[in-house]
Amino acid sequence: MLQYLLPFGAALAISLGLTPLVIFAARRLGFMVQPREDRWHSKPTALLGGVGIFISFGVVFWAFFPGWRLAPLPGFWEMIFLTDPLKVPAASVLPWLFACLAAMFVIGLVDDLRPLRPQLKFVLQLLVAVAAVALGVQVKIIPWPIVTIPLTLFWLVGITNAVNILDNMDGLAPGTAFIAASFLTLFAHWGASYEAALAAAVLAGAVLGFLPYNFNPAKAFMGDGGSLFLGFALASLAIVGTWQNVTHLVLSLLVPLAVLVVPIFDTALVSFERTRAGRSIARGGRDHSSHRLVFLGLSERRAVVVLLAISLLFGLGALLLVTFAGLFATLTVLAVMAVPLLFFGVFLSGVRVYSDQKQRRINRRSPLGQLILHKKQLLQISVDLLLVTAAYFAAYQLRFEGQSQTVWHLFSRSAPLVIGAKLVTFTVFGLYRGQWRYASIHDLIRIAQAVGVATLVALGLVILAFHFAGFSRAVFVIDLVLTLMFVGGSRVLIRVYMEYFHRLRQNRHREAVLIMGAGDGGEMLLRELKNNDTFQFNVVGFIDDEPQKKGQTIHGVSVLGPREDIPLLVEKHGVRRVFIAILSEPPGAFADLIESCREMGLACCRIQPILDLEATLRESGVEATGSESD
Repeated sequence: MLQYLLPFGAALAISLGLTPLVIFAARRLGFMVQPREDRWHSKPTALLGGVGIFISFGVVFWAFFPGWRLAPLPGFWEMIFLTDPLKVPAASVLPWLFACLAAMFVIGLVDDLRPLRPQLKFVLQLLVAVAAVALGVQVKIIPWPIVTIPLTLFWLVGITNAVNILDNMDGLAPGTAFIAASFLTLFAHWGASYEAALAAAVLAGAVLGFLPYNFNPAKAFMGDGGSLFLGFALASLAIVGTWQNVTHLVLSLLVPLAVLVVPIFDTALVSFERTRAGRSIARGGRDHSSHRLVFLGLSERRAVVVLLAISLLFGLGALLLVTFAGLFATLTVLAVMAVPLLFFGVFLSGVRVYSDQKQRRINRRSPLGQLILHKKQLLQISVDLLLVTAAYFAAYQLRFEGQSQTVWHLFSRSAPLVIGAKLVTFTVFGLYRGQWRYASIHDLIRIAQAVGVATLVALGLVILAFHFAGFSRAVFVIDLVLTLMFVGGSRVLIRVYMEYFHRLRQNRHREAVLIMGAGDGGEMLLRELKNNDTFQFNVVGFIDDEPQKKGQTIHGVSVLGPREDIPLLVEKHGVRRVFIAILSEPPGAFADLIESCREMGLACCRIQPILDLEATLRESGVEATGSESD
């Protein structure tokens, strides 16, 4: 790995020194990005930062690349149909691939200086991708050109534009590109693709040198020239760096997918939400994952750090698993990692970002309308299918560690019966009728019952079908525990996200309030204030006259003391309002407290019960026992 430190450092130094010159030139020439309603920045910022990234990469790449002589360029059809790209050395492809990278940079630079029509821009990107495919840059999972060529074009153009649209908040796109390029360096080196590792290391150094000038508050934007170049370079190197390790090609592709999970995640979220809102996907806006995090209460820097941490976590997890585990173990763990990210996307999609969004009418009789109406149930079933499969396979891995043939043989024979039994049992127990954002202890108990019954049913089916020959009872015990953890944990993810971001928002421009009564009424009121964003209140604590309750917490909010402590708490926490949530006392029981609050300048009101059940029954002529009165 030491051989990559010098080119990495050289690219870093050139980029650090060149970017200020680019910023100075952009300001003098008037290449500035002005604030717009659909953009995030609020002050004019220098453009063309991508020039420094591209020049730094190009200079160092050609300075350190082993050999200046270009390999002969094969014919287009010969390269695609007669030559196996897996056997083409990266040293022969990378010099010619640099021309494609330069072409993509020029397309972005022209778009920065004189905006191109989206259709023309896409066609030009596609032509560059076709040229790269002609050079042998192909995802050769299936040896059929009719499949590999469209797949490669989709990957190259898709990742290029994903990185482009990810460039929506200071530091996000270059930070993600640096993490991705760093992991690609490691993986290409371990796969003996040294030239690809060199190119990835140089790319990491060039983008890291630009990052200090782009991190909040940004002094420069890299523009489309930089983002298209970075996206195409990452997409290409992700393919080139996997050629030498043919036996683990599928595992190799998991690494770039995992490292580039943030641009893929952001693109999918924006595309889905804009389509659902009836907006053009090509239309810009403040609706990206980073923007939604800021709307939820994070600062711009923390929002970027959170997304970079996700990229780092997925990349590190995939790289370690590919290095020390097999294919199916890697797929299992990545599937479990993907579920929290999936629900994170579901949670972010609930953030209101379109002020002009209108409710679209759904044709309930159409297949698409049925799909939309039942999308929550379909999502829940799909997630459970993924989780129960991962749990069952992980149980075999834990029981038969190191015996891959035994694991796969037993798993493949029994999986359809076991997984089918679980999903049918879950349906019978009504696990797909609930709202996961309101998951409670009652739901977890029902999940435990469903998992227990499903395990017994699956065990019975395996005994009937295979007489339990070769199977292990321990597998089903481990599977029960893992399924309970995975399925139960997935149900509370939305609640976890809601609680976390509520804590972030509670001190931001919200009125500090106290709740009188740390009982059922106070808990109900606190839950409503947390779940309903129309109430701009920050509950700083409970007040309760029972001494034993002091110091206890309800949903993370502490009981601060009796009513006599209200003056001290008002001064300490800046309290502006008191809610009385004791439902069992008569109406006049808190007249003295209300009057005391008024003297302190506090708004004070009592939360009334929704129904006085006893009085309602009496008025309707029904006895408390439930029998009709004469």
